[in-house]
Amino acid sequence: MSALLRRVLPDDDLDALMSGTTAWEGADYVRGLVSASAEQGSEQFIAEIDGRTVGYAHCIARPLTAGGRGAANVWVVPSARGEGTGMALWRAAVGAARAADLRGLRVVADLNDERSLSIAAAHGLAKGRARVESRLDLRALDDSVIAGAIDKASAQGAELRLLDVGGDDEWGRFYEDFAVLFKDMPEEAEGRQPPSLDWVMENFGAPWQVLLARQGDRTVGMTMAFVRGDASWKLVIYFTGVLPAQRGKGLATALMAEHARRLGAAGWRRLHTWNLEGNDPIFAANARLGFVPVGGHQELVLDL
Repeated sequence: MSALLRRVLPDDDLDALMSGTTAWEGADYVRGLVSASAEQGSEQFIAEIDGRTVGYAHCIARPLTAGGRGAANVWVVPSARGEGTGMALWRAAVGAARAADLRGLRVVADLNDERSLSIAAAHGLAKGRARVESRLDLRALDDSVIAGAIDKASAQGAELRLLDVGGDDEWGRFYEDFAVLFKDMPEEAEGRQPPSLDWVMENFGAPWQVLLARQGDRTVGMTMAFVRGDASWKLVIYFTGVLPAQRGKGLATALMAEHARRLGAAGWRRLHTWNLEGNDPIFAANARLGFVPVGGHQELVLDL
């Protein structure tokens, strides 16, 4: 029986539906992205068979990924696969992307998910970049490594402190610093736009989430973390950035080290991060802090 597609409703439990998919970042997070770019044509879809929810898809209709592509996701429950539901959802996502005049779409699959990779190749998607997930046990931090990293930052005149904003003007100044760092990161400087100020305020409003590196009155680096909505125990680094002139001096390591120390002291048990394969400096920094690779996903891209 063919699935019927409809728009996502506020009471749809997307986290329950998407449970176990590594590429899912949590319903609140994704709904925020869709809401922030709704006027640009972002869409979310549900697939149903006989009133039973069997699939989900979305199209984020703004340049969130390399090459100015939007982001898409398609998921079908195992019991409903092989019946055309995934293709129907994918066509809906592509249709939204075309209507929004996007240059292309990016989806992701687990690195070891040969079935999904094969289906993607058969439908014209090309392999893009691979990202590796790494995990840090915050209960087993090496105090000497943490102290050494922080000392290197201090020697450069950098003060590490949590974000503390009290009003819209301060949020605006922080967002300007964030956007500069975001756009200049090697991983992101390929047509990707930073998320909106409203989205940043909504998703990173708790003081513990953002740690800044300040030299005088300048922000020269920052690291940001959020909790996945579908897994309340899963704390993830969203972004770590350092200005070009300060790179190669250990400042990114110091930011992650101090943030990890504070998060561990606050009772968090694990910290996760995602990085592109081939980014040797960040993997070296991760290794110094004790991060261990635990999986990853493959980007798949379609140009429109």
